[in-house]
Amino acid sequence: MDLYNIRNQLNVGKSVYDIPLRVTYYARVSTDKDEQLHSLSAQVKYYSEFIQNTPNWTYVEGYIDEGLSGTSVNKRESFLKMINDAKLGKFDFIVTKEISRFSRNTLDSIKYTQDLLVAGVGVLFQSDNINTLHADSELRLTIMSSILTFPIFQT
Repeated sequence: MDLYNIRNQLNVGKSVYDIPLRVTYYARVSTDKDEQLHSLSAQVKYYSEFIQNTPNWTYVEGYIDEGLSGTSVNKRESFLKMINDAKLGKFDFIVTKEISRFSRNTLDSIKYTQDLLVAGVGVLFQSDNINTLHADSELRLTIMSSILTFPIFQT
């Protein structure tokens, strides 16, 4: 994906939903309790339908980690596969529920979103309203992920 071209389109008022992109999703829950597994299946269903129902987007199968903490990426095989597949050019854009689904570690959030941008892949943190294709996203991502690492904000 040509990030320069995409950012120019966004700067003149186009929405990311107007731009033809190959889009995947990332879903994760930290425990294998029944209520968390229901949340995971709800995320998978929602994002599969959301991407497939966006006319300019081409659906790419999502990446799912079940029962794994977001504090480290080391054991999250699907997350690491997603990063590798991004570098191989298999998709242009990742949609995920929120920063805490992607990572609960500020440095990991920043490192991996930067790595993805270098590979030509953006990330939309839907609930946090952060799209890494926008120029101000790194500052917003840093602030939000820093807040999420404080123990009083963790669930």
